Amino acid sequence: MPRIFGLSLLGWIVTSIAFFLLGYLFFGVIFLDNMTELMGYDENTAMNFGFGSQLTLGFVNVAVTSLGLGLLLKWLKAEDMVTAIKYGLFAALVFAITTEAYAWVYGNFPIEMAIIDGVYILIGYSMVAAIWSIFD
Repeated sequence: MPRIFGLSLLGWIVTSIAFFLLGYLFFGVIFLDNMTELMGYDENTAMNFGFGSQLTLGFVNVAVTSLGLGLLLKWLKAEDMVTAIKYGLFAALVFAITTEAYAWVYGNFPIEMAIIDGVYILIGYSMVAAIWSIFD
């Protein structure tokens, strides 16, 4: 199987799709009503903001995140799933969630939405790390 930066290409594809689908479940199903209310969206929002391009950029974002987490796990020599998940949680807490929190700290981002995003990030990074441990 082809490799990219020493990582399984199939692993990258699987982790990216899994992370993207988790985002769909979180923001398109489970918390859709909360998100639309908190962010002031309505049924026309998707049409007004070019929803297709947002989904494309969202997938690129999770693909880059998945690749980056895979590389981090490789460099840290995470050889089992438990270790990989621990590193994934660490990365989520000290990098992703703290960066995401700037929108709440300095912007007009609702704390409830920041919490939903934070939970998504924790679950997503853990899931991606677990999947990577299977491939590499």
